[in-house]
Amino acid sequence: MTLKRVLFAALHGYLDPGSGAAVCSRDVLEMLADQDVDCRALSTGLLDFEEETAIETVLDPIGVRYERRKAVLGAGRSAEVIDLTLSKVRVTLLPTASSRFERAPTPEEAGNWLNLAEQALDRFRPQIVLTYGGHPASIAMTERARRRGIPVVFHLHNFAYENRRGFDHVSGFITPSEYARRHYARTLGIESTVIPDPLRRERAVALDRAARFVTFVNPQPTKGATVFARIASELALRRPEIPFLVVEGRGQAERLAYVGLDLSGLQNLHRMTNTPDPRDIYRVSRIVLMPSLWRETLGRVAMEALANGTPVLASDRGALPETLGDAGFVFTIPERCTPTSGAVPTAHEVAPWLATIERLWDDPAWERKHSELAIREAERWSEARLVQAYRDFFETFSAPKSST
Repeated sequence: MTLKRVLFAALHGYLDPGSGAAVCSRDVLEMLADQDVDCRALSTGLLDFEEETAIETVLDPIGVRYERRKAVLGAGRSAEVIDLTLSKVRVTLLPTASSRFERAPTPEEAGNWLNLAEQALDRFRPQIVLTYGGHPASIAMTERARRRGIPVVFHLHNFAYENRRGFDHVSGFITPSEYARRHYARTLGIESTVIPDPLRRERAVALDRAARFVTFVNPQPTKGATVFARIASELALRRPEIPFLVVEGRGQAERLAYVGLDLSGLQNLHRMTNTPDPRDIYRVSRIVLMPSLWRETLGRVAMEALANGTPVLASDRGALPETLGDAGFVFTIPERCTPTSGAVPTAHEVAPWLATIERLWDDPAWERKHSELAIREAERWSEARLVQAYRDFFETFSAPKSST
C-alpha cells in the first residue's frame, strides 16, 4: 500500500518536551506529514514531570493557536478537548485533572480518551496506528483498531515491558537500537524492526552557538545525578574556571542537594529551567555529560548533542555505546551505582571523565576533531535516511481503504 494516513494514539502527552518517547513520536509524524502523509495525534495532558504542570505550560511556548471545544462522546456525554495543528499534524489533547501518570488518567478520563480514539478510527480510517504505553485503555484501543482491520505498530521506547500483556493485537514492533531489539527478542520473544528515532534538525540544532558550559540534562537518579555530582565537585577543586550547567527536565536542580555531596559552595554551577526548545541547551553547551545509571534504549540527549557537534561523555549503560558509535567517549560506572542505590562514585572512579573534560577544554585541535566526529555520526539520524525507513515499514502492513 501507499502510506496516506497515520494516527498516533497514546495516553502519554504528545507534546511533552520532557519525554524522549513523545519527542520521537512527534518527529515521526511531522517528517511523514512533510511527505504529504495525513498524520493525526490523539493524546492527553499527561506529562513526564515530577511536579504538577498545567497543559498551558507546554502549549503556550510552542506559539501556535489552539482551540478548546466540547467533544460529543455519546449518551449525552461530552468532554473538553484541545485542538491544534502543529507542523501539518492535527492534534487533539484530552486534558486531565493531574499531569502526573501516577495520578491520571482517572477511569472517566481513560474512558473518554478511548471513546475519542474509537471516533478517530471510524472517521479518519488510518492505515496505521502508532502507539506506546501499557495502560488498560491503550490496550483496549489496540483491540478496537485490530477489530476494524487497522494494523497497530507499537514503539518500544524503553525497557519497562516485562511481559507480553497488551501485545495480542499488535501487528509490528519498532525498537530504536540493536541493543533494544536483542533485549526484547531474548526476554519476551518479540521480533522487532530497528529504526532509530529521527532527529529534526530545525528543532534540535542551534545555528547561533555560544558554547561555554559542561552540561548535564535532567538531574534524576536514573540519569546519573550522583555521578555528575562527583564530577562537578572534583573538577571545581581542580579547574574552577570550567562552568557547569544543569538543565532541568523531569527532575529539578534541587534534587542535587540529596545526592550525598555538598554542592552548595560551587561557584561554577549554573542552572537552566526546563525548556521546550532543545536548541536553548545546545546553543551554550561545549561538552555534554550523559552518565546514565539505567539502560538507555538510545539516548536522545546524546543524539541531539552530536548533531550540534558537541562531544558527549557517556556511561556504558544500555545502548549508549551504540548511539555514540565512533564519536564521543564511553566510560564504565561501578556496578554499585544504580538508580536506587544512591551510591556516589569515588574521585578515582570519575578520574577518566575529568581528564577527558580537561583535554577537550585545553586542546582546541582535539576538541575540533571530536566535534567533527560527532556531526558525522549524527548523519545516521537524518530525516532523509529515516523517513523512508519508517514509510517502508508501515507500508509492509495492509489496511482497509478509505471509504471517502
